[in-house]
Amino acid sequence: MRAILPLLFSALLLGSLAEVTARAEAPPDFQKDVLPVFEEKCIRCHGGKRRGGKLDMRTLEAMLEGGDTGPALKPGNAKKSLLIELIHYKEMPPKKEEPFITPTELEMLRRWINAMPDKT
Repeated sequence: MRAILPLLFSALLLGSLAEVTARAEAPPDFQKDVLPVFEEKCIRCHGGKRRGGKLDMRTLEAMLEGGDTGPALKPGNAKKSLLIELIHYKEMPPKKEEPFITPTELEMLRRWINAMPDKT
């Protein structure tokens, strides 16, 4: 019995660590993680009454529909998403508009887009 207890404890500990790791790697959630960033840094120009480039960033559906230059997102492929490209090259938000997207926020947006199922 004494030999089994340490093995059982180790198995429980490893199972708990795997669960924590899986939760840490869960994709960002639009409502909880992404939308607050957009509300703070994007929607003043891309939502509501003002829609620069005819892009509305208040919903995922609106971003997939896109604006003047097409869809803002390519589900499953952040590298081919116009939104990421414009943020990466610091074209959005415009230089005179603060606050800017942080590197951590940009990485979170990449993870969010890459986690989307590609329906093409």
